[in-house]
Amino acid sequence: MNSTVAQANRTASLYWHFAPTVLALGYPWYLARFYDEAGNHHVMGALFAVALVFAVPVSAFFSLLSLARLERSEGKAVILRRLAHFTFASPPLFVIVGVLLYLMKINGADGKVWLGIWACVIVGSMLALSIERSDTSRSPSIPNTGPVRVLHGVASVAIIAVFLFPHLGNHAVGIFGTDVHKAVMLVLRHVYRAGWLEPILIGLFFFQIVSGMVLLMPKLSRRQGTLESLQTASGAYLVVFIASHVNSVFILARYFGTDTDYAWATGAPTGLIGDAWDVRLIPHYSLGVLLVLSHIACGVRTVMLAHGVSVQRANRFCWLLIAACSIWTAVVVTGMLGVRV
Repeated sequence: MNSTVAQANRTASLYWHFAPTVLALGYPWYLARFYDEAGNHHVMGALFAVALVFAVPVSAFFSLLSLARLERSEGKAVILRRLAHFTFASPPLFVIVGVLLYLMKINGADGKVWLGIWACVIVGSMLALSIERSDTSRSPSIPNTGPVRVLHGVASVAIIAVFLFPHLGNHAVGIFGTDVHKAVMLVLRHVYRAGWLEPILIGLFFFQIVSGMVLLMPKLSRRQGTLESLQTASGAYLVVFIASHVNSVFILARYFGTDTDYAWATGAPTGLIGDAWDVRLIPHYSLGVLLVLSHIACGVRTVMLAHGVSVQRANRFCWLLIAACSIWTAVVVTGMLGVRV
């Protein structure tokens, strides 16, 4: 009897982890409120609305942090960790929903489709929880992901060297003006848009999505610290972000003959804040830049640990990299929002 009551109490204590997902239901309306308040120059109202926007991924991250620190790998906790990772990826998910609806010429339905998606996710998660056997500890076989991890890392290095760092560096110089950005972009495009290289880069990105999922899933049943959780959360975000970005660039833009330059990325001439649709790109891009750089920092930490570096030293170096990533992100985002020096 006492065991049954204890199990019921543990199960009930887990259900607060649905709070970030419930908060995510209002994500389109938080963005709409931010657009309205910013357009009317209501600073406090705009700040409150943008705080709600970012509260969705932030609350999801705190949820998965809490779940990742549980001593036991419980079936219901694993389900909720999957839910938290999916909720954390709300910004790019809302972008890809909007792009797909635009391509299907369905206007004004973004919010309704969003509610439908999350209704299915919430109901599906509850059903999975209801049929999950009592929260007894699992002892799953640990798959050998070593080869996948190595290939994932090698592909990452190739993407970083050939495309990612030059591309984000190009976005960083946007703070000096559109002309400076364009001059750098035209030089870099001779490399990563080369006819033989671009298909390889796209293939590597899709490989990162698949291999990232292979690496992510086994970790959801293991106890993790803050940096390990950041690595999995950022990985989940990037799975959706990469799919969304590739879809936007190669289908929405290039297929219709639109040059994917700085003007396109920043929603010129109105800007990201001045367009009711483009406002969703602010959290999408800002978190995307920060998390891709943080994911790399966490990957460097993993390599350091694998080579015998102490946990304290590896953690310290990782946090320093993340601090530097935050500065880089701030420069990129402020430039995209129209700030010039």
